[in-house]
Amino acid sequence: MEEPGKLSLKRVELSLTKFNEVAIPHHLDLLRQHKTNIIKYGESGDTRRLRAEQTHARRVAGQLRALLAEMDALRAQVRQEDRARFDAMTQRTRDLTLRAIVDYLGVIERSCRGLVGAGREGARRESSPVTIRRMEAEAAEAEAGSARSTESVGVVAHAPAQLQLHHDEQEAALREREAVLRGWGELQAEVRALHDAWRHVHEAARLQREQVQAADGAVETAALEVTAARRHLSVAQRMSVGLASVGCAALGAAVGGPVGLLAGAKAGAAAALLGAAVGLFA
Repeated sequence: MEEPGKLSLKRVELSLTKFNEVAIPHHLDLLRQHKTNIIKYGESGDTRRLRAEQTHARRVAGQLRALLAEMDALRAQVRQEDRARFDAMTQRTRDLTLRAIVDYLGVIERSCRGLVGAGREGARRESSPVTIRRMEAEAAEAEAGSARSTESVGVVAHAPAQLQLHHDEQEAALREREAVLRGWGELQAEVRALHDAWRHVHEAARLQREQVQAADGAVETAALEVTAARRHLSVAQRMSVGLASVGCAALGAAVGGPVGLLAGAKAGAAAALLGAAVGLFA
């Protein structure tokens, strides 16, 4: 029976092929490229380019999420009997998308741990007694050097200026680290939204598969029940024919004595053969 407003799989096959072979693989490839660059710039400490790659990856993840939503909308337009085949055709695409999601979440987690650990280690070093004494010694040396400055040099070193410069460098490094962490948080949120879209599509396919399996099981059960019913019917028919044969013989004996008994037995035998034939083809 045709579903009003629904399309056959053949009608949407071209659009589905574009999803499976062009659009989604292209965006997955972009995600892989951005991941490679993110790792490279993270290892080299190039935070400016790292932040740019985080932004690019977040945008691609959002586009991929929109593609999954479009594919789910296309599935809703397909006839119920064709959806199992539709899901089978998108299985590989969904598997590759999930692999990319898990891969990105792993990279994000490792990078965030590394940044947090590096920040704690840097703060510990800067606040350690040895570091403080070293800075105080450098300040004292700079102050003494300023007293020995000559006119040929024309430069007077000031300890407060050096300390301020060191403080500014620390502040800049801290801001860069915070920006990178914020970028990881934004990217993680987008990747998790992508996973939610994937899960929605995957759940629809899983429910469809379970419905098909349940229908197949019901058909198989019905076939077994029909076979058993035929077998029981055949046995019942054979038993009824046998009873008819005995009854015919007894009736013949009562009516015509030995001759009637023989005639009744022949009639019963004929009925038995007929019953056997019916039971065979039942």
